[in-house]
Amino acid sequence: MHEPSLFDANPSDEADSQIDSGETGPTSPVSRVRLTIAYDGTDFRGLAPNPGVRTVVGELQRIFGAAFGVVPDIVMSGRTDAGVHAASQVLSLDLSLPDLADPERADDALERIGRMVSSRLGPEVVATAVELAEPDFSARFDATGRSYSYRILNRPIGDPTRARYSWHVTEPLNLAVMRLACDPLIGEHDFSSFCRRPKVSPGSEPLSLVRRITRTSWTDHGDGDLEFRIDGSAFCHQMVRSIVGFHVAVGRGRRTAGELRSVLAAKDRQQAEQPAPPHGLHLIDVQYS
Repeated sequence: MHEPSLFDANPSDEADSQIDSGETGPTSPVSRVRLTIAYDGTDFRGLAPNPGVRTVVGELQRIFGAAFGVVPDIVMSGRTDAGVHAASQVLSLDLSLPDLADPERADDALERIGRMVSSRLGPEVVATAVELAEPDFSARFDATGRSYSYRILNRPIGDPTRARYSWHVTEPLNLAVMRLACDPLIGEHDFSSFCRRPKVSPGSEPLSLVRRITRTSWTDHGDGDLEFRIDGSAFCHQMVRSIVGFHVAVGRGRRTAGELRSVLAAKDRQQAEQPAPPHGLHLIDVQYS
């Protein structure tokens, strides 16, 4: 006789109620799950849990807690600020479900977990992949790279369908000189000038803001649709938005591309420009070995 399952009771079109209906029991093995989600960050106060405000992971913990009776710790590949979007955010978490430990039932269980996430949090948050992972897999520490995109709508008249996902800049931008400001970013640098410095406990060593960038580019998709793409090992707080803010100042003629090297070398936040607004930023991919 097999162990009772959360997914035993009803037909597949009632998957959500099946998840709610059972008990995992104290002897259920723990399985590490890799969950990939996409989300519209407009109405969230960021990705990470934050008491008293609505966040993406906070909502995930709420629905997992309601379904399984235990609120899981969720490890994020990287945090995103309020208003930032993601096409492929990777999370890891442990679930104690008999189905996940049964090779004949695991695929079905994973599919139903994904459908639960998408049905309860969609269309703002959807699960794009749910997989079993190695027991020691960490969405954060096993990631080898992240890729971000920043969208700008550069034309006099805006577009309501893009207003949540791109920065509307009415002043014409010189894309050629903005592209000249890309190359100095490549390589390993201290990005203190482009990062919001993290808080540290009294007496603790300051956290390093050295990051390695492997790719930067600006693409003109036509009709004023501009996209900045940046790939790197990791990013510090507000780094991409601050870089875009500087590039836009270059495109407007207020700064020069040649200044970027000296701003990097200064390691001084006051030497850079104001960060671009969050709603144009998208986490588009996380890489693993």
